[in-house]
Amino acid sequence: MEELDLHWVKEDKDLGIASEGVLCKDMDDIIRRISEVKDTVKKINLDNQRALKQIPGILNECKQLEDLNISHTSINEIPEFLFAMPNLRFLSCRCSELTQFPKNISKAEKLEKLNFRVNKDCSFPKEISSIQSLKKIAVDLYSSASSLPEDLGNLKNLESFNLFIKYDEGAVPALPSSFNDHPALKKININDPFHKYRKSFALEKTIQILSSCHGLESLKLSGLAVGTEHQNLSRLSELKKLELRHLFIEGNIFDSITELHNLEELFIFGSEFRITEIPDMFSNMNNLRVFSFAGNMVLDLPPSFYSLANLTTMEIGSTGISALDNKIENLKNLESLHIYDNILERLPSAVFALPNLKILNIDENIFNKNEIAAINETIKALAQKGRKIEFSSDGQGHRQMVKRLRALKNIEEMDIAVYAKYCHAAINENPFALKYINNNKLHDTKLYAEFCIAALRKTCLAMDNINYDLLGKTFYFPVCMEAARNQDITNVFHLIKDNLLTEEEYIQVCIEAALHNRNADFLNKINKSRFNRDVYERICWIAVLHYPPVITKMENPTKELHDLAVKRSRK
Repeated sequence: MEELDLHWVKEDKDLGIASEGVLCKDMDDIIRRISEVKDTVKKINLDNQRALKQIPGILNECKQLEDLNISHTSINEIPEFLFAMPNLRFLSCRCSELTQFPKNISKAEKLEKLNFRVNKDCSFPKEISSIQSLKKIAVDLYSSASSLPEDLGNLKNLESFNLFIKYDEGAVPALPSSFNDHPALKKININDPFHKYRKSFALEKTIQILSSCHGLESLKLSGLAVGTEHQNLSRLSELKKLELRHLFIEGNIFDSITELHNLEELFIFGSEFRITEIPDMFSNMNNLRVFSFAGNMVLDLPPSFYSLANLTTMEIGSTGISALDNKIENLKNLESLHIYDNILERLPSAVFALPNLKILNIDENIFNKNEIAAINETIKALAQKGRKIEFSSDGQGHRQMVKRLRALKNIEEMDIAVYAKYCHAAINENPFALKYINNNKLHDTKLYAEFCIAALRKTCLAMDNINYDLLGKTFYFPVCMEAARNQDITNVFHLIKDNLLTEEEYIQVCIEAALHNRNADFLNKINKSRFNRDVYERICWIAVLHYPPVITKMENPTKELHDLAVKRSRK
């Protein structure tokens, strides 16, 4: 047997994930299974085997072993023999209890691919820079205090470097200058999946280094705050693939990539870009095969887009696009057309004349039933002629009113009553549409307060989308009172700006929240400095009456309140 697959996936009923793989009982069970194949096995996968507490010595007898995955196990150290194994080429050791690598790591003379994890309060293992055979590195970085080794770029065979930021706060470490003029580097991926924290990243410095790496083909950046430094992307003229997701920037990201004429694949995802227009920039991008764009309220595709004769995959999602031009017939090589979550009502006939089209996805637009039926008939007719197209049209009308609000044109000239109807319809459909209201259009704070209250009646989580400057102090109190009437108020209570409320108003908001709260942490969220102990105890009495577990978070609870909480808990 060349492969021993002992990975394990635990069942998660909430996510609908079934258990999968092999669940070993203990270390002896693991050792027994490895012993049976030790002379021939080349690949062993022990991913998520929590019974694995340490690396068993039997692995040292697996002389043919090339690929070992011990990620998400319970090991806390790697024995020195592992890196001395004669044929080991791939090692994955993303382990939460691993604190350091052995000093003899440089003995891994054939190791080409290494996936590992730098845990909190740990440092990036400097010894890795001595493994000259490495071609691919993937790192889960949980330590905000860890920088990348200055000599990491001395790995002259390294082709791919993937850095995944897994801590909440702190800047993203810069690429060391040793990567200057790197002879082998082809791919860089710097990814922060927790992009809401907006971690800063020195993109200008990174691009300065990467522009000297003439073999670089692919760059992926996700979840980073880069300000105006994205403008330096134009320096990477040899890039073939660019993927940008959820970047926090200033300006239009497309203005920074108009000179990347060698691009073959371009991906732009995320509402954080706040793009409202795609410039007419595609005339010189003749090599572009894949274009994927989602999450921004652009209303049209520029004319030059329809000149991309080599385009095979087109993906446009979550925009305000309401029509495709008949010039789409120029995209003769198009195979996959995904135009989902927009406001399309019909397709141009030219779509069905595309000779290579195999996939057509129009999910979550606003096609009516008759239009969908007509498309199905057209596709059936094509199938009879030998042209099969995989067609998907689920979720028509999804978030229709929100899309219509976002796609409105000439808002400044629109009657305020008409605009208000669009706003109300969108908020009734999705309360978070509050964030799409045009602040420059509304001068009536009372009307905006009505929008806020309508959203909060659906969910107090909409509190995060309120523009306090637009609301003003006059209507802030009733808006806060509406939010307080939701049982999830504790989750957003920190968003209430108590400095905009009088002492009496703040007390009333706290009391209203205490009447509806269903979270034991509620008393930790209120600003106790705004009132005296008597008022604090009055709020606590109300909170305990309606949800006894809050007593655990009360400061110096009285015996009467404690007894009340116990009595109420028994009911």
